[in-house]
Amino acid sequence: MSNNLDIDIMKLTLPNGRTLEKQMKYEAKRFLKILQEEIDRWYSLYSPIIYQRTYDMRNSIYAEDLVRVSTSGNKLQIEINYDDTAFHKSLWHDSKINSILLMNEGYHVSNDWHRDIENFGYREGGHFLENAIERFNKENYFGIDIEINY
Repeated sequence: MSNNLDIDIMKLTLPNGRTLEKQMKYEAKRFLKILQEEIDRWYSLYSPIIYQRTYDMRNSIYAEDLVRVSTSGNKLQIEINYDDTAFHKSLWHDSKINSILLMNEGYHVSNDWHRDIENFGYREGGHFLENAIERFNKENYFGIDIEINY
């Protein structure tokens, strides 16, 4: 007789009537909404004069439709990803820049003529990723770990 149970925990029904899988998808969408609100708040702090925003950075973010449960450390994890529109070509190199990380962390050009021009040579980080995780965790009743794929 085997003591192994073959249970798909994603099919377990929670007290609210949702399966664990449906609850995780709901939580992923809830986090995504919070993150987009934080990015919108960040956008509202500065209105560009020389260029027009495409909102590609905001619109590039999505939550995986497939949610995963990690048995390592008994964590529930939701992966947040972004598509290619999160990247733009550098003005100075042939490389591509991750707009989400750049705007979240901020930057400062160390030399060149534009280093002292706000929002061009330097920009304070918006920290919208951290703010969104903090807001999400205030009502994180399932102990979900948000993982943003850099």
